[in-house]
Amino acid sequence: MGVSDARRLEVYEQARAQWGERPAETLMELVVPAGQDMATRSDVDAAVARIEARCAVLEERMRHVASKSFVLASHVPTYALIIGLSFR
Repeated sequence: MGVSDARRLEVYEQARAQWGERPAETLMELVVPAGQDMATRSDVDAAVARIEARCAVLEERMRHVASKSFVLASHVPTYALIIGLSFR
């Protein structure tokens, strides 16, 4: 169960009274607020791996589309010649 904001404030006030404002603020920055989870290194690594995999799929799709566009574009003069000859 997470720590409520009221309890966080209580800890902050006690820390500020004992250690001063700067250390108390640092402590609050290190304590995770209620309802928030900290990502672990493995969580971040897994997310990066999923993003990289998706990027690889997109890159492959782009290469495939680009290669088809190039093939079609490279045949345009041939198509024009065939069409031109067929209407003579």
